[in-house]
Amino acid sequence: MTVNTPIQSRPASLQDRSLLRLIATRAFRWWHDLRTGGRRDEVAVLLKPFSFWAGQTSALSGEGGADPSLVPGYAFHTDYVPSTGGRLRYRVRLPGLTGTRGQLIININGLTEAGESVPPKVLSFPIDKLVADGGEFEVTKFASPHHSYAIMGTLSEDADARADRIEISLKGGDSSDALRARLEAARREFLSAPGTGALKKIVVRRRATLAHPISQMCTASQMAEPVYAEWCRRMDNAPTRHRKQWEFVFILRALEYYGALKPGSRGLGFGVGIEPLSSIFAAAGCQVVATDLAADDDRAQVWNDTSQLGSNLRQIHNPQLCDEAAFFERVSYRPVDMNAIPADLVDFNFTWSSCAYEHLGSIEAGLTFFENSLKCLAPGGIAVHTTELNLSSNSSTLEKGGTVIFRRRDFETLAERLLAQGHEVMPITFDSGDTDLDRFIDLPPYSSDPHLKLQLLRWVSTSFGMIVRKKS
Repeated sequence: MTVNTPIQSRPASLQDRSLLRLIATRAFRWWHDLRTGGRRDEVAVLLKPFSFWAGQTSALSGEGGADPSLVPGYAFHTDYVPSTGGRLRYRVRLPGLTGTRGQLIININGLTEAGESVPPKVLSFPIDKLVADGGEFEVTKFASPHHSYAIMGTLSEDADARADRIEISLKGGDSSDALRARLEAARREFLSAPGTGALKKIVVRRRATLAHPISQMCTASQMAEPVYAEWCRRMDNAPTRHRKQWEFVFILRALEYYGALKPGSRGLGFGVGIEPLSSIFAAAGCQVVATDLAADDDRAQVWNDTSQLGSNLRQIHNPQLCDEAAFFERVSYRPVDMNAIPADLVDFNFTWSSCAYEHLGSIEAGLTFFENSLKCLAPGGIAVHTTELNLSSNSSTLEKGGTVIFRRRDFETLAERLLAQGHEVMPITFDSGDTDLDRFIDLPPYSSDPHLKLQLLRWVSTSFGMIVRKKS
């Protein structure tokens, strides 16, 4: 094609299809943002207005550096911030803004995961109107997952605007700074709030310990306790700073502490995969029924592909933890759908699961499973189940899908239901730890150590264990 050759327009049918795709994409993003609670409750994070072109002088405020800008009318350009999707909300403040003519042109620029540019969103603001509005405005954009975004401002050639400084904040970005800000806000606000109503005495302000376990989340201090090292030794593991190891230790210690882990006790495990707990229980003299999804269930494919599905006793048995004769004498296997627990699984002294009931399709399905697991217990039996806890929000979360993230309010709802049924809910603490390790957020691709708190899409999550005794 030569320079002077006109670019042919698309046929009308292709244009129509492109428009339909655009409408469908925007509708999906709007629906997804609405379904996950939106992002209005997130903490705004301050961005550095001149970080992308560091050292270049802003034509609007004179900040940024002493070098002349390569872009005519350059006002600001932030760094690119990653997004997992949803609405981005940029708020721009221009204290001391003056001017009577021209435009401030705003671009929200995007990059794909491969670093390719996407068409920007472009807006123009008349300077005189910005001055009348106090030099403050907000611009939004629906972000695509795995894209990164930056906001850029330039002045039109005829603009006479001047501001004392430029301040920019963002809600909806998923940088490490944004994740930390959400975690700190949660620690100050909903995680530290006292219990109310029926939960006034159940939700307590207490340090989470394994010496005296209650319903609690994974924290670094528990991993430093002697009992943690002892249970790691009994699992034939070196202690690590990983929440999955904490889940196993928490379940074992809780059952030990509340008197369920002893010879002759009957235990029922859900979604056991190839975890070591069945072997440890058998070695302790317990009779165990280990369950997992049937291998031919379509939902089991992802677990089978990652070698996490336990579909027979050979897969579940850990010979380092229990000799073969004792294991096969004391442990049996059944395929069980946690959403439809067979009615004959009853009279157990304890039930357990490790990060399984967040995979049942919805928040409500997970809560219902916990309730139903108590029907499997003999009077006075103990249920110990771990799952995901949202450390970013008590409102927006993943409520449906292959993985959900439970909020504080979901555990409170569950506790209220169980108390109303006459069960004993062990006190709940939302102590999130107070060390640097407790503030560290592991980002994808995750490390194996440390891995206490992690990013799940836009949220920070950790493991939370709940302990309930069935009414006598």
